[in-house]
Amino acid sequence: MRILISVLIGLLALTACSGDDEETTTLPEDGSATATTLAIGGDGSGADDDDTSESTEAEGSTTTTVEGPMLPAYDIAHRSPGDNGDLLVVVLEDVDDGITDHDLEQVILDVVDTFGPVAEAHVIDDVSVLDLVLADPADLSDEQKADLEAHYLLRLVDGTSVSFQGPFEDVPGYEIGS
Repeated sequence: MRILISVLIGLLALTACSGDDEETTTLPEDGSATATTLAIGGDGSGADDDDTSESTEAEGSTTTTVEGPMLPAYDIAHRSPGDNGDLLVVVLEDVDDGITDHDLEQVILDVVDTFGPVAEAHVIDDVSVLDLVLADPADLSDEQKADLEAHYLLRLVDGTSVSFQGPFEDVPGYEIGS
């Protein structure tokens, strides 16, 4: 019993003396982020000081909502195993509002983290070019090549080398992890 009381007193003293603000972050599925900060007065009592600059309904607490970047929705339309990892074709969903190179970077990082090991991945914005991505480029007609170029956005090879394609071909590629 004495040990339990000693531990509880020690934890309470540590919490009261830390002086640091406590922050909690919750990320709902819609991509927004809510951060709540509980401000504790300088004497550890939780009472308002001159140092507390913001307060809302509850004394000493502040709630802030910040819109965070949303990962574009995607589907894995094709997956085949390989010796060094899988080959994936990723189809972005509902990109009518536009897509940026940063969005593509976030998608490929998520794909590698979620579906790894990934040796090769192709990101497209229209499932109708799925077969064209997987076909030998020498077998494609000029019309098929043009259609593929319009919808082919990013390629990952050797599991780490990213190159932008089609509408993003002017964006420099990079190595994941460097």
